[in-house]
Amino acid sequence: MSDGLNDNLQKSVQPLSVAEPFVWPFVVPFVAYMVIASRAPSLTHESIDDVAVSGYFNLVIVQVVVTLAMVVFWMRHYLAEFPFRIDIWGVVVGVVGVVVWVGLCGLQVEKQVLEFVGMGDWLPERVGFNPLDQISDSGRRYAFLFFRFTMLAMMVPILEELFLRGFLLRFLENPDWNTVKLAQLGMSSVWAAVVYGVLTHPGEALAASVWFGMVTVLMIRTGKFWNCVVAHAITNLLLGIYVIYSGAWHLW
Repeated sequence: MSDGLNDNLQKSVQPLSVAEPFVWPFVVPFVAYMVIASRAPSLTHESIDDVAVSGYFNLVIVQVVVTLAMVVFWMRHYLAEFPFRIDIWGVVVGVVGVVVWVGLCGLQVEKQVLEFVGMGDWLPERVGFNPLDQISDSGRRYAFLFFRFTMLAMMVPILEELFLRGFLLRFLENPDWNTVKLAQLGMSSVWAAVVYGVLTHPGEALAASVWFGMVTVLMIRTGKFWNCVVAHAITNLLLGIYVIYSGAWHLW
């Protein structure tokens, strides 16, 4: 009986292979977030009305509830793969990151380059959604800000870091991705992260390339996944605060 019990225990602690559902916790929550985001109403100057605002408000709540449920459900996988370890460098990079993001976005290099080559209309107009003006009821306004900041400063950092640095960069290094340690990744991962940042943030390509490259260097130097989440969360939190107090709603 004891030998059989030991065999069962050994089997239970063996790592899951790539072919098994172990990949799902790193990919599915981010995909769910992107799919829900794709259903957002188009908020242009002509389309911002009560219906669009209400739809966007409800969508943000759905994003938070669905993705948070997934993260809680799979948290044991994340902590087994990446034990919770952080240091001061995650905080430093997060603070520097918001300065880099706001500063480089303010240069509008992307728009100038596209206008120079005759493609000035290629980037879509970014209309800043201002909940302070566009949500009249104070209760709904504060509820929206709560869920928006929860999404911005907690869920997005977790979801995107799990997908990008927890899975994608390691998969690009080796298809047997869950055997790759973060500190083993090199400059090819930095460039891959830069490309990812530009593709996902074309309107802020310069800022995204610098920020994603910087956080990837943090990942390689410290080997601590949660440092990247902390850096991402601090940048996003400070960016959200900056948007509210500066009125730069296009960065929202």
